[in-house]
Amino acid sequence: MGLDIGFYRDGEELFYLRNHDDLFEALAEGSGGNVYETYSDFYVSLGTLAVVATMLKKEFAALGLTTADAVSDIPEKFYDLDARDAEWKDLLRYYPAVVTFLAKDIVENGPLICSWSA
Repeated sequence: MGLDIGFYRDGEELFYLRNHDDLFEALAEGSGGNVYETYSDFYVSLGTLAVVATMLKKEFAALGLTTADAVSDIPEKFYDLDARDAEWKDLLRYYPAVVTFLAKDIVENGPLICSWSA
């Protein structure tokens, strides 16, 4: 069993990740509120991403990584990567690019909806 995370706008999936549990926890912690009263889907806003960025700074420091260790582009294969098959330190290097990608979209188009399934 895994955790699939999708980011949506107007019913269209813009971005997804598989089993990125720690990133999901930070997103949920910074949630912009539930979309519907009876569902657990939540809004992802710039405030949400600020919580994720704080988590990333702490994790980078704990692992001895610097911003120079971050990957600036998200390769196509990253979308289908099952995070359970990767080392945390390796995954962490991609997350600043994920935050930047999501933030750019939010600035241009407004909050996203994060939907998940286990």
